[in-house]
Amino acid sequence: MWTKLLGSLLLMVLSFALNARCVAAQDEPDKDNYFTGTLVENTPDHLKVSRVLQGKSEDRVFKVNAQTKVEGGRLRLKARITVRYISGDETDTAILVIIRPATKKK
Repeated sequence: MWTKLLGSLLLMVLSFALNARCVAAQDEPDKDNYFTGTLVENTPDHLKVSRVLQGKSEDRVFKVNAQTKVEGGRLRLKARITVRYISGDETDTAILVIIRPATKKK
């Protein structure tokens, strides 16, 4: 009888612990996503950014909305930018666009 009681008590405690762990995992926000590259297309509703890593070119399109913030100046073609974004079902939405200063040529 005591073994059944202890077994059911242990099972109940473990189920509560597992449930608490699942709830904590859902409350954590996703990691910030960043993409740095050169601005190749700028329209009122989206940005297209290109970069080259290890000889491979990668282009990404980010949706822009009223909540998107731009820091560091005005968006211009061929400017180096970093985009902080959130991933959606079909598109990535830009949250913050940081314009990097131009490198000085010697």
